[in-house]
Amino acid sequence: MCSEAPLDVERLMADLGQGCYLEKLKPRKKHKRKYFLDYKNMTVYYEGSKRKKVQDTKIPISKIKEVREGEKEYAKHLQDLNKSKCFTIILGNSHKMVYLLTDSEEMREKWVKALRYAMQLEQLAEQKNESNKIVREAFNKADLNGDGHLDFEEVLKLLKSLNTDIKKKYARVMFDEADKNKNVGVSKTSVLDREEFVEFYNRLTKRVELEDIFLKFSNGKGYMNIRDILGFLRDGQKIVDANEDQCRNIIDQFEPEGRCKKSDLLSVDGFRQFLISEREQLFNPSHRVVYQDMTRPMTHYFIASSHNTYLAEDQLRGPSQVEMYISALKKGCRCVELDCWDGPDGQPVIYHGYTLTSKILFEDVIRAINNYAFQASPYPVTLSIENHCSVEQQERMAQIMTSVFGDKIWSTQTDLIRTPTPEDLRNKIIIKGKRLPSITERDADVSDEDEAADIPNNETSVNNNKTKRNSKIQKIKLSPALSKITSMKSVGFKTLEQSAQPDSFFSVVSLSESKVERFIQTNPLELNKVTHNRLIRTYPAGSRTDSSNYIPMPMWVHGCQVVALNYQTGGKAMQLNQGRFMDNGGVGYVLKPPFLLSEERFKFVTGNLNRSANSMRNVKLTIISGFQFPKPKNSQKGEVIDPFVKVSVHGVAADEAKFRTKVIQNNGFNPRWYETFSFKVKVPELALLRFTVKDQDPGKDDFIGYYCIPLSSIQEGYRHFPLYDKHDNIYRQSLIFIHITISSA
Repeated sequence: MCSEAPLDVERLMADLGQGCYLEKLKPRKKHKRKYFLDYKNMTVYYEGSKRKKVQDTKIPISKIKEVREGEKEYAKHLQDLNKSKCFTIILGNSHKMVYLLTDSEEMREKWVKALRYAMQLEQLAEQKNESNKIVREAFNKADLNGDGHLDFEEVLKLLKSLNTDIKKKYARVMFDEADKNKNVGVSKTSVLDREEFVEFYNRLTKRVELEDIFLKFSNGKGYMNIRDILGFLRDGQKIVDANEDQCRNIIDQFEPEGRCKKSDLLSVDGFRQFLISEREQLFNPSHRVVYQDMTRPMTHYFIASSHNTYLAEDQLRGPSQVEMYISALKKGCRCVELDCWDGPDGQPVIYHGYTLTSKILFEDVIRAINNYAFQASPYPVTLSIENHCSVEQQERMAQIMTSVFGDKIWSTQTDLIRTPTPEDLRNKIIIKGKRLPSITERDADVSDEDEAADIPNNETSVNNNKTKRNSKIQKIKLSPALSKITSMKSVGFKTLEQSAQPDSFFSVVSLSESKVERFIQTNPLELNKVTHNRLIRTYPAGSRTDSSNYIPMPMWVHGCQVVALNYQTGGKAMQLNQGRFMDNGGVGYVLKPPFLLSEERFKFVTGNLNRSANSMRNVKLTIISGFQFPKPKNSQKGEVIDPFVKVSVHGVAADEAKFRTKVIQNNGFNPRWYETFSFKVKVPELALLRFTVKDQDPGKDDFIGYYCIPLSSIQEGYRHFPLYDKHDNIYRQSLIFIHITISSA
């Protein structure tokens, strides 16, 4: 939209800045409020509620994940609701939704268009790491009364919220030095306006560690010339082929001072902007796009996969939500699960069978998948159908999918000459499930491997009147219409030897967590052989009723492609999953290492892989500093954290390692460690490096944030990286600064 008549959109945003009345929808009632789009400060706020503080009436544009047209949530309660006049704002972290009703379709379109444009502007600012955006957000956060000025008490509260235990006397000195205009607020005390606050903030955020590096590579000068920058790129950042044109490009892009630009010089401020830019982060920017060969058989890739995708919480009593499919797909997940059962009025539903989880309509899920399947990735999405429906409702399932997906459905009724590739199936939906024999033209019995059967009976018997399963393997009637559009055949597992045999049809074998772990211990060679000819899907044990996850690394190490996890549950497993699939453009398909695709894999899985020293890597990692860490959710008001960093290496068993820094007391704003760790990685192709920041507490240490990255995607040198929260939402302003070198062992 930024390229489509931006002046018109900006005028529209200015108009909405004057305010208009919208109705905020809640169950069974509406609240009329005057809403404003503050273009300058990039916030949406409203007037009309005397019970709420100013800060509670604001929605920063940076916190908006999505703006959707229409509304469905409260339609059944509010009969006069016109969905064509509604739009929904989805916020980050908890996917909180704000439902709003305009007075006309035209006004709805204005708000949707303006908000989406504002979101694009905000994303561009984040990509450029614009310091003024960070300052603006800090100012807005501190301006509690919304008067456009900050007095000293508001600044002190800001310092506490920024996690720094700065002395009040020193803060007063910085405040007075920044107060150039000597303005006085309504309380008759000194205040800082926006420009003065920028000066105060720059003093506060001075990065001594960056200045030290700058002085080292500039030979003590107050600037870097072309030769200095070239030396930094080659020696500091390990870019051996750096040239002078790249140095001039850095000056043009990051140097704020016009006089320095004209003289081909880089100041310390330009150097700081350069180092925190996206191109200089730890993650290699060339891996942010698809760079791997996507024309290999599907069995050659790790595929991002979700288990019981519909569940928002636990496996027994929690809610099922369409939103969970949207969330998973937007994260790049390429295989989602649909647990299908007969519903009322001939409409199939999705929920976790034999439990008290809530139910959602199959059709609503299919429509959501159709809308979001290819937003994050153009590569195929697999719908893993767990079918418990009658033939009649299976017919309805087939009808819905055929109608909604249309020619997106990949369908083949003939034997495959070769396994399809991700490139073959771009923008295609793959239906995974049971299939009838090709000679069958009417419904017939097929075996049903029910995942729910893995749940212990004492957990699933939440209602004694519910039908219980008598055995794990049952027979169900299968509709020809559903079978016809099913192109990935679910094959019942019998033995590893049998599963390893080539199949004339594209097929997948599902193995429970306990079963695959047993094979890893007892028969890793045969397990890996299976992955050569067909997909292996693994899923969490039924006993994990709290929706916890197993660690996916052993499954990946042994070649399993479709390692399904509970996406709703944060923690180590999902952090590793995030790290694995951030590679290759984040499209949900990552090519396996060559040794897992050749005869060498047989030596590898049996522990007989003799790797040359040239294949192994020595890693030297220095944790230098951190910047603006968030507080834990349960922290007390005014509390300042005591952070430390845990570093862990994940991969083959021989590469697993852990390290940790010392604790920095009372400083979550700009802690400095300067601690170095060295380690050897025998199989770097599979290794992930995970950083976890925690707050030391007398009881249990509090989680602050994490970052996980494939070792193969790391840029050497002085690098920053951002932290993620437990829901995989990024803290763009919260950074860790390191120095890392990787060399042949």
